Amino acid sequence: MLAVAACAACGGAQVPEGAAAHDACAPLAVTAAVATSVQQAGIAGALALWRDHGASAFDAAPAAAGAAAIAVEFDDAPATFHGVYDPTGDRVLINRDVTDPATLAIVIAHELGHAFGLVHVPPATRLSLMNPDNLVTPPTDADQQAVEALWGRCR
Repeated sequence: MLAVAACAACGGAQVPEGAAAHDACAPLAVTAAVATSVQQAGIAGALALWRDHGASAFDAAPAAAGAAAIAVEFDDAPATFHGVYDPTGDRVLINRDVTDPATLAIVIAHELGHAFGLVHVPPATRLSLMNPDNLVTPPTDADQQAVEALWGRCR
């Protein structure tokens, strides 16, 4: 069972102040030691969503020298929990009961947004991948601008 204190659907989990975030333009390997074909499709979908919104971190070969890595892990969790980014372990934890590839892609992309240093955006502020409990909204142009404000435009 995923052991993440007080995190319902990534409801309060954000990258803690002072925790290192990953540059959306620097090589970043996203790995999953154990993943079904549906889970692998969800990971691939999340990477494609971010590539389509300017993040080039995933373009380097996974074994690129000096590339940082984030592990994606799937485990049992309460139904209200979808995923969380754990910056101390450089991993994304996902509820294995999320089985739709499109939903998985959104959940994983959301958690990778935290890895890039993005925080939750209240739904009343704007539609965003980074809305808490989001299961349907992919990265928006405003999400891309938020990443670019942190890291610059990837080349």
